[in-house]
Amino acid sequence: MLLYNEAYAGLVEDKHPAALGRPCEEVFPEAWPVIGPMLADVMAGGGPTWTEDVLMPLVRRGGRSQECYFTYSYSPVTTPDGDVAGVLDITAETTRQVVDRRRLALLARLTDRLTDLEDPEGLAAAALPVLRSARHDLLDPALLPPDDPLAPDDRDVVVEELGEGPHLRRRVLLRLPGVRPSGRRPVLVAEVVPEVVADQVLLEWLVLVAGVLGTALERAHARADERASGQLARSMSEALQRDLLTPLPQPDHVELAARYQPAASEMAVGGDWYDAFTTADGGTSFVVGDVSGHDAGAAIAMAQVRNVLRGIGHALGEPPAAVLSELDRAMRDLAVGSLATAVLARLEEDEDGGYLVRWSSAGHLPPLLVHPDGRTELLQRRSDLLLGLSTGGARHDHTVPLPSGSVFLLVTDGLVERRRSHLSEGLAWLRESVERRAREGATLAELLDGLLADVGTDVEDDVALLAVRVHPHDRPRPAEAGPVVTPDDLARAVGGDGRG
Repeated sequence: MLLYNEAYAGLVEDKHPAALGRPCEEVFPEAWPVIGPMLADVMAGGGPTWTEDVLMPLVRRGGRSQECYFTYSYSPVTTPDGDVAGVLDITAETTRQVVDRRRLALLARLTDRLTDLEDPEGLAAAALPVLRSARHDLLDPALLPPDDPLAPDDRDVVVEELGEGPHLRRRVLLRLPGVRPSGRRPVLVAEVVPEVVADQVLLEWLVLVAGVLGTALERAHARADERASGQLARSMSEALQRDLLTPLPQPDHVELAARYQPAASEMAVGGDWYDAFTTADGGTSFVVGDVSGHDAGAAIAMAQVRNVLRGIGHALGEPPAAVLSELDRAMRDLAVGSLATAVLARLEEDEDGGYLVRWSSAGHLPPLLVHPDGRTELLQRRSDLLLGLSTGGARHDHTVPLPSGSVFLLVTDGLVERRRSHLSEGLAWLRESVERRAREGATLAELLDGLLADVGTDVEDDVALLAVRVHPHDRPRPAEAGPVVTPDDLARAVGGDGRG
């Protein structure tokens, strides 16, 4: 005979109040194959039980069987003589938690499966095996072409009822989201498993599924468009190299060297740059940066940011943090519309006639300092917000002495970031590689060329490198550093052939 409290009444829904006082087997015939043997065992003296997240279909409102999960325990209720007179059932329904975990797991698998989708035509082949594994929620999922007769005309989400009474089925059609016109986007269609409640939670999950599919499709279309314009991208890559490989100033007793290597993929060129220039007060500033994106837009934005920074830095004559703050405002006023990371640094003389570097970082990788004895040190200082966020937040300068023989190195993340590897691993590799070459007495050019040789040509992103080495003041400039190059020399070089 079934006796229960008010909270239990909510679990049995429309079986209440008729269930009160009736045999359990009559109230729950659909669950009896699961709970009957367990109750019998407890009544026979087998002791208490505990079961977690057990599937137990129940007939609820409307007389339809629903997918339900419960965590419950059965404990014997004994008489003073020790005989088992009944069973105490402590039950908590966990349907929502179990179903949510299952659906989130499918979203994760689907996202992972579609991450590298290259061909829009391959969406169905990649996605449907994952969707068909959702057999507890969906029946016969399919992707319809945009002009299929079943495709909804004026709505993105449609729920259809098929059949009547106990044979009622529900079919859901969802137009994939995207930037392309509605009539050019496929439609996800699937029937809902009869035992699943077709509620708002289910619809919201299906909208997320459609969103994953739509995002993958748009990304694949973009990749296809980029492949179609591959020759243009390669031309831009070559033009970008010519633009970046301009002569660097070479102040007396200070040597600068830089390298740029485009990504192996024609579609990944664009955002990395380096630059060095003299300021109006005769100082030397240098920068490495990375504009977000890997396309023609990123290349254009990079050129804008680079040239505006050069102009502001030359004219302003302020510390790097102030220059980057002005660049932030200029990017907003000129509607550059991109985000960028950068480290801007400036060489300054210290009180003893030596050099120090003053720098400011806008969300970029930390500089690497190579001490005269070859030891390396990542200059992990405060990094401020990326350029282009226009928050007006304060930016900060940092300084470090740069004694004779030391090197100050700036790199972009294409050198150290690799798939399936943590950034810390890449930075550790950078330190080891630089330190080994520095202890071997590598010149600045050999140091940079060696780093590019180590990563090879199959890099996943652009790579920009810039290094500054200070030579002793009391000795002649070494031959490997090349001649001194002044602003007048740079002007003549550019005027001579148009390139530099």
